[in-house]
Amino acid sequence: MLVKKIQTKCDVLVIGSGAAGLTFALAVKEMNPNLKVYVVERTDTTGGCTTYSAGGIWLPGHSLMENRTKDSDIARDYVKRIYPEIDEPSLDGFIDDAPRLFDFFLSKNVKFETMSTYPDYYQEIEGATTGRSVFPLIYTGSKSVRSIVRKTPIFFVPATIVELMSWGLHRIMKWNKTLLAKRKLLGHLTMGRALIAFLLDACFKAGVDVSLNSSVDEIIIQNGEFAGAIVNGQKISAPVGMLACGGFSSDPEMMKHIDAMRPVLNSAPEDCDSGGGGLRLGLKAGLKVGNPYCWWVPIMKLYKEDETKPGPDLWAHHTTLQDRCWPGGIMVNGNGNRFTNEAACYNTVGGIVAQGKDPALDHVWLIWGDFYVKNYIRGITSPLQPAKNYMVKAKSIEELAEKTGLPKGNLRETLARWNSMAANEKDLDFHRGESLYDQFMGDQFREGHPNIAAVEAPFQAVRLHGGNLGTKMGPVTDHLGRVEREDGKKVSGLYAAGNAAASFFGNYYPGAGATLGQGCVFAYRAAKDVCGKS
Repeated sequence: MLVKKIQTKCDVLVIGSGAAGLTFALAVKEMNPNLKVYVVERTDTTGGCTTYSAGGIWLPGHSLMENRTKDSDIARDYVKRIYPEIDEPSLDGFIDDAPRLFDFFLSKNVKFETMSTYPDYYQEIEGATTGRSVFPLIYTGSKSVRSIVRKTPIFFVPATIVELMSWGLHRIMKWNKTLLAKRKLLGHLTMGRALIAFLLDACFKAGVDVSLNSSVDEIIIQNGEFAGAIVNGQKISAPVGMLACGGFSSDPEMMKHIDAMRPVLNSAPEDCDSGGGGLRLGLKAGLKVGNPYCWWVPIMKLYKEDETKPGPDLWAHHTTLQDRCWPGGIMVNGNGNRFTNEAACYNTVGGIVAQGKDPALDHVWLIWGDFYVKNYIRGITSPLQPAKNYMVKAKSIEELAEKTGLPKGNLRETLARWNSMAANEKDLDFHRGESLYDQFMGDQFREGHPNIAAVEAPFQAVRLHGGNLGTKMGPVTDHLGRVEREDGKKVSGLYAAGNAAASFFGNYYPGAGATLGQGCVFAYRAAKDVCGKS
C-alpha cells in the first residue's frame, strides 16, 4: 500500500520505483510473503524513466514465441557475437531467467503483447531474429494506482507501440483519433506508464509498501554488509537492499564519468534522472562502478544553436529514432561527407556521434530533400506544420552549404553520389536499407524502397548531436545482481538492477526493450537469491 510515514525498519529496502525496483519487490514478496518489503521513491509519483519509455522488454525465449526453448539458445549466441567480452555467467543467467520472468509477470496479471515482426537491432549478426520484444497492453485498472503513476507530456499519445507501428508513426492522419481521445478521457495508460501500473497494482495486492517523496541520501554498509539507508535524514534499517534508482543523465557532475568525445545531450526527464542514480550512491559508499556508457541516440535541438534552451530536456531535445531512417534524407559530417548507415539502430549511430574520434563529427547534419519534407515528420513538424526556425531551409546546394558551414564542393559530390545510388535503390557505401531493422524503421507503407530516395532541392537540415536515452554506468554486479566493493568483495545483502547498475550489455543494445530487459531480469534473479531460490 501507499504509506505516508517512513518506517524505520523493514526486511527488504528497495530504492526506486521503476520497472526494475517494482519487479524485485514483487518477486521477493511472491517468493517469501512474510518479508516486509518497502519501496522508497524520491519523487511524488512512481515509475521513474520507465514511464517515458515504450515499456518494451527484450525477453528471448518468452512464451509468445513459437519455439521458446530453441530461441533461448540462439539468443545466447547472438548476444555473445555482439559482445564477445560479455560476462558469461551473467549472460547465462539472463537467458535462463528471461522466459521465467515473463511467465511470472503473466501469473501476476501483468499483461503483454508481442509484435512478431519487430526485429533485433543487429540483423547482420547471426542469431538475430524478430519478436523477442514484448510490450505492455493497456492498463484500465485501479484509479488509485493510475493516480500515482508519473504523468508524461501532452505529446505522449495513449497508444501502444504495436498500434503506432501498424498505423505508421509518420501517418498521423491514419491514426485512430477517436480511440486515443477515449483513452485520454478515461485515463487509461499505455506503454511505460501501463507497465508501471500493472507492476504497482500487483505489488500493492502482494503487500508491498511504497513511500513517495523519500530521498535516499546514502546507503549504510557495516562490516561488509548492507545495513540500511538514510532516507530524508532518517535511518531505515534493513538487511537487504536493492539499488533501482535509475541513471544520472540529468546530473552534469555525474555525466563527467561518461566516456564521450563531445557533450552528450539528454532526453530523459530531469525530475527522475537528476538525483545521481545508482552511480552517486555507489561512489559515496565505495562500491566498484563501471561501464561508462549511455543508451545512445542522435538528438536534434528544437531551438537554434544561439538560443537559450526553451524548456526541459524532454521538450527541447528530440530523439531521432526514425527521422534518420525514412527515405529522402542523409547524414553528413562537418566535411560534408556521409559517414555511416543513417538507418542503423539509434545506439550505433548515436554512439558514433558521441564517441567517434574524427573531429568532423563535431558538426553532424541531417539533411532532408523535398521528397522527405512533403512526406515525413521532421522533429516535431509534419507536412501539415511548417519547419520551425531551428531548421535550416535552402533552395540550392550553395545556399545549404553557406547556411550550414559545410564545404560546398564536398556537399555537392556527396549529394550527387547519394542520388545516383538512390536511383537504383542501393547504398553501395554503407548498405543502408539492406537490414531488416533498417526496413522496419523506414517507411513500410511506401511502394518504393522504405529507406532510400533522392535528396533534392529545396532542402531542410538540422544539426545532430550525440545524446542518450539514459545512462548505463553504476555499481558493478555479478550474475545474481550482487554488488561489489572497490576491493572486489561482495557487499552482503546489497543488489543493483536497471540503469542504477553497470549494464552487463556493455556498450551494446541487442534489441527493443533491452534496457528494461536486463533491468527486470536481474531484479528477478536478485529476488531469487534473496529468497534462496537461485
